[in-house]
Amino acid sequence: GNLLGAVEVARDISGIRKLAEQVIDLRRRLHSEDPAARAEQGAIYHFSDIIGESSALREVLARGALAAHNDSPVMVVGETGTGKELLVQSIHNESLRRARPFIAQNCAALPEGLLDAILFGSVKGSFTGAQDRPGLFELANGGTLFLDELNAMPHQLQAKLLRVLETGELRRLGDVRTRKVDVRIIAAMAANPKEALRPDLYYRLNVVVLVLPPLRERKIDIPILCRHFLSRFNASLATRVEGVAPEAARMLAAWHWPGNIRELSNCIESCLNFRSEGLIETVDLPEHLHQPRGLQKLRPELDRLERDMIFRTMKTTENNISKAASLLGIPRQTLQRKLRKHKWHEICISIEQVKK
Repeated sequence: GNLLGAVEVARDISGIRKLAEQVIDLRRRLHSEDPAARAEQGAIYHFSDIIGESSALREVLARGALAAHNDSPVMVVGETGTGKELLVQSIHNESLRRARPFIAQNCAALPEGLLDAILFGSVKGSFTGAQDRPGLFELANGGTLFLDELNAMPHQLQAKLLRVLETGELRRLGDVRTRKVDVRIIAAMAANPKEALRPDLYYRLNVVVLVLPPLRERKIDIPILCRHFLSRFNASLATRVEGVAPEAARMLAAWHWPGNIRELSNCIESCLNFRSEGLIETVDLPEHLHQPRGLQKLRPELDRLERDMIFRTMKTTENNISKAASLLGIPRQTLQRKLRKHKWHEICISIEQVKK
């Protein structure tokens, strides 16, 4: 019963911190260059670069162009591959801050400690090997800071971000004094922002919200996007493919594109790896596009049938897991796992609360 000793397991991240500081130094040197060169290297896309004629897309772009002329924070929401960063860069290049820095940071790319130092800066001695260095907020002063995947930012850092938004001031990691910054914040995420962010930060950012439609809701744009990608990949792959054959075009239109425009781009590039001229035919398309539409829905349908059968059996056995497992012909542990999967216990609690 006596304590003989203890073992501490820790990960040395000093090397990672050093790399992070080098990144900050490189960014600082980049953004001390000539303003025109700085703008060119930071944000390269404009509204005219965003391809599509669907009313859903044009409405978002029109709202984005109007919002660009103000300094209000912007939230861009959209599934992966919908072109969120293109829209963000376009907003910056349409704004009065276009000649000032545009800096982007993916909040999911770094652990919390490093993200704190990279965004807000650090002072000498704040951690092992730390030096006096400005963070991305200071480097973006006068311009735009784009925070991609903001929902991945830990809540503690979300609180610090909120303070910068409200006061225009920040405190470097390990510092006691505050510094003024003038930065426009544009955030992007694929998740529902109300569910993913701290409530106070959500309501502070919920000023201009632009929701990019997924490709399955703007299929009218598939032909023009195909022409664009054909032109791009014909040039890079030295091919001479002229278009898409009618049957292949019908298959492209029938697909639901979970990866959106990025998936379509990869699809066209894949086709041109196997065809150097003529038209893209059905045989050139990726294998998953050949699946009948009904097969794509098989898994959700099986899950629903499994759920209904388990719930009916649980009701028949008055929630006796052992009896239900026996009737279903599966081990008790398997049934317990499936009950958790289908949230059986949460549903039971909700029903009891309603009865009360």
